[in-house]
Amino acid sequence: GATRVPDSCPVTRSTPETRFTPSLPAHARTSGETMFWYGSNSLYTSLFSDGRTRGTRSRSFWYRENADWLNENPYQLIVTAKQLNAAGPMLTFPRVTNAIMGEEVAMLLMLELPKRGCWQVTANYKDDYVSFVTWVD
Repeated sequence: GATRVPDSCPVTRSTPETRFTPSLPAHARTSGETMFWYGSNSLYTSLFSDGRTRGTRSRSFWYRENADWLNENPYQLIVTAKQLNAAGPMLTFPRVTNAIMGEEVAMLLMLELPKRGCWQVTANYKDDYVSFVTWVD
């Protein structure tokens, strides 16, 4: 089974205070019990409701209202990660691309964390920031 998330890792879980409902019609539905939308119309992503990330390598999709990401080059999304329960450098994920799913367009990057544990992930798009804490199994 999965390791219990230590109390010392303040993961971002799905609660009425953390859940966000995007204004994009395709995202207005909740993403389900296992996932929830997190952020604001300026910048948001979906997270696992239990605050975990499954494995050290995962696709990370980012959205924003009125985005024109297909015409943006280079992409201005910057994502960083810092392990909270161990010493180590701040990681930056510079290889951002787009993902097209029907009518939806998202920014996409591969979140590759070198080890399991407690991580703070921060995304920055121009002047908008979203930060969350996750336990990597």
